Amino acid sequence: MTARLLRRFAHTALGALAPRAGVRWATDVFSSTRTLGLHPDNVLPLGADRFTVAGNADVPSGFLWGGGEDAAEGTALLVHGWAADSSSMHSLVPPLRDLGFRVAAFDGPAHGVRDGDQATMTQYTRAVGAVLDTLGDVRVVVAHSLGSVAAIGAAVERTGKPLDCAVLVAPAATLGGVLDRWDGAGLRLTPAVVEGIHGELHRRNGVPVSHWDVVGLGASFDRPVLVMHDPDDPMVPYSDAVAIAAGLKDATLVSKPGTGHMGILMSKDVSATVSAFVARHMNRDREGIV
Repeated sequence: MTARLLRRFAHTALGALAPRAGVRWATDVFSSTRTLGLHPDNVLPLGADRFTVAGNADVPSGFLWGGGEDAAEGTALLVHGWAADSSSMHSLVPPLRDLGFRVAAFDGPAHGVRDGDQATMTQYTRAVGAVLDTLGDVRVVVAHSLGSVAAIGAAVERTGKPLDCAVLVAPAATLGGVLDRWDGAGLRLTPAVVEGIHGELHRRNGVPVSHWDVVGLGASFDRPVLVMHDPDDPMVPYSDAVAIAAGLKDATLVSKPGTGHMGILMSKDVSATVSAFVARHMNRDREGIV
């Protein structure tokens, strides 16, 4: 019997004997940040310095390229996707540095070098907010996958420090959509269990699953947004990108066929598209553009 079948058998048995425990187990698995098996050594990436993040115990520090230099254009922040870490975004550091930005990245709660193996969207969004507050001069945010929800959710709460623009790469539109598509990782997902996961996530996050919606959270976000996605992405459907581009006030959707969900971050064509978009929209307020 495979490990997946053993897990399904054990979860089915637990659910029959103790339904609430079965729901908590399923929610733990859904909330896992280590599904890709990543737990890297805590070393500085090439060319980066470490910076301290104020006011967030989940993410006490991050990485900064160009921190010791004057960055005339401010800071570009990279926000990785769920179950990945900041290293997945490193290919975007050079093009943003070439535009005059210092570039920041961090490992989210229970991701990468951080302790733990589970996190909530509330934790991730608060961590992004703490990084934004710490750096103070973030003009551009580039987010991947489910990190897009946390990035937009944190950015809209900081109206006194508006971005010039945002880039969402292979974005997941909603946490609910991710849960609807989840295969259970070997667990038996009956309708009652799925309903229970919704309730347990509500308890852990302090808000219902429906809260985590890029379009809903970004209703007041009036900055230009570039949305890029592979139409054949096997992990997040292209329809999520279509919904985001249609729902935000000033969003442009660009198709990037053949790049995949993670490979899209490594594409030179994608990096060039990001650079061109950011260059076109940087310094909006400072140049009197509204």
